Amino acid sequence: MKVIGIEIDKKRAICMVLSKDEQNNYVNLTGTNKYVEIKDDQNNHDIQVFAEKIHDFFDSIQPDHIAIITRQTKGKFAAAAVSFKLEALIQCYSKTPMSFVSKQTLTAYYKKNELPIVYDNAYQENATRLAAYLLR
Repeated sequence: MKVIGIEIDKKRAICMVLSKDEQNNYVNLTGTNKYVEIKDDQNNHDIQVFAEKIHDFFDSIQPDHIAIITRQTKGKFAAAAVSFKLEALIQCYSKTPMSFVSKQTLTAYYKKNELPIVYDNAYQENATRLAAYLLR
């Protein structure tokens, strides 16, 4: 089973692709596509390029499941509007089931469980936690 965990942070979708091998070890399949970024969310061409890039990435991986970390919609710590635009473009991918997981769920899970794989860059931590959570 291949899964993609996605954290949307500002103008980029940070992705982590994980699977398990025959020995039940976690395998990082992300490669060089660690995130997809949009330049200008007001530019129609840039919106289309982002959608094409992220959907091509999904097609190249052929995941069994994709999940996105939820963000606050209102209040003092509400996410930026552009992040919801990116989320909608990601959700337009119809070839794979998609779900949402809250940061609170991940925090509770990792209080009792260790992260079973090392990530390459600090900004990948939440996406890695999500992908590993999906494979538990």
